Amino acid sequence: MTSVLAVVDEPGSLLVVLGVVAAVFVVAALLPLRSGNGQHAHAGPGAVMVWQLVDAISVATPHPEPPARQPPEPIEWPTEEYVGRHRLASS
Repeated sequence: MTSVLAVVDEPGSLLVVLGVVAAVFVVAALLPLRSGNGQHAHAGPGAVMVWQLVDAISVATPHPEPPARQPPEPIEWPTEEYVGRHRLASS
């Protein structure tokens, strides 16, 4: 603990320590986060990419034909005038 306080006590050594810490952060930021072959880390020669899976699924999935469009059925409107249930019950 005394050595840490001694470093902080002198301004020149404090700048050196801050410089070393900054250099370590810069080097860590520039290094790759992971390694491996292909698109994903540690992907071997038999690895399958996402686009390959999507293509394989789209080819294997049968797409049904849409049903033939039929003309709409004509609407049959009532010919009698609607009286209503409340009027029929009171008669």
